[in-house]
Amino acid sequence: MNIEGWDEFSDEEQELLLDLGQLALDLIGIVEPTPFADSTNAIISITRGDWWGSLLSGVGVVPYIGDLAKFGKLPKYTRSFDKAMSIARRNPSFAVPVRALASRILVAIRKLPIERLPISARRVLEDLHRKLSDFLGGGLRISRLDQLTDETLRLVFGSTKHVGLLPRKNIRTIVEFFDKYNVGGRQPTQWAELIKGIDLHAVEPVKVVKIPKGEMFAQYVDLTKDANRQIGQWMVRARGAVSHRNIGLSEAGRERKLFQLKRGAEMLHSKAAAAADHWTKSGPKPHSAVSRSEKSGLLEMKRAEQVAGGGEQFFLPRAWELLAPVTEASAK
Repeated sequence: MNIEGWDEFSDEEQELLLDLGQLALDLIGIVEPTPFADSTNAIISITRGDWWGSLLSGVGVVPYIGDLAKFGKLPKYTRSFDKAMSIARRNPSFAVPVRALASRILVAIRKLPIERLPISARRVLEDLHRKLSDFLGGGLRISRLDQLTDETLRLVFGSTKHVGLLPRKNIRTIVEFFDKYNVGGRQPTQWAELIKGIDLHAVEPVKVVKIPKGEMFAQYVDLTKDANRQIGQWMVRARGAVSHRNIGLSEAGRERKLFQLKRGAEMLHSKAAAAADHWTKSGPKPHSAVSRSEKSGLLEMKRAEQVAGGGEQFFLPRAWELLAPVTEASAK
């Protein structure tokens, strides 16, 4: 490893740095599945006389099977990081390479498909992520998107620390999407309001999907707000079985409207959080809202209901340019 002052470190310190380097390579091999990282790691293990590590890294060249094998080395790597962190706090020279490697490991962990990992591996990675974040503190160089992600995390969770890897990954996906399409003027305060409608802990992660031209969508529009400003926010497929209750909306104060996509577009796909409406029983009063009567078509006060959420929903930026209103009859 090309580390300045390598010969000045003790045997124990060199071994710890090699452990951290191999951990970084293992994680990179999962995030970017090319044989380079795994093969390099196997060579390092052989050089160190670690035949078991070499075997696991060799298996890592085989997709999927290798990724599972790598998680067997996590407890050892975690112990090595604990020791390295302890020495680094006493030895500024040793702290330099430790911080550099810790930064790479942290970035790699945040890119992992955490929702597909075994529970045991997820717990170890959550613990390692917390330790890395605490150790690096404000010393980690971050991009503009990283800063926006951290600001959004603070607005949604109150802190950037002790946030699970899956919710953090979901927030990052949302931030990248909202930033790309200038949602809410790229203001995290606006994003945080929209994020209230997303279940960030759902098993299925938030993702960006491409929807073809002609697809039909329904939206439950808030009657107390300008309809044009809501179009595209938390829609459902018109021909699906997802009701307002499944996307965290009370029927009170809502009216179903149908739209057809005029051309293909990217949408944010997520699972709905429960009780998104401010007038639901779990939220602040009032617990009723102005609604349109199905019989008379007139506006009336209707009592809100507790809703479950959990349904499939879509968010389309600048939807007024991409959606055409349609009637219920044309959607059948």
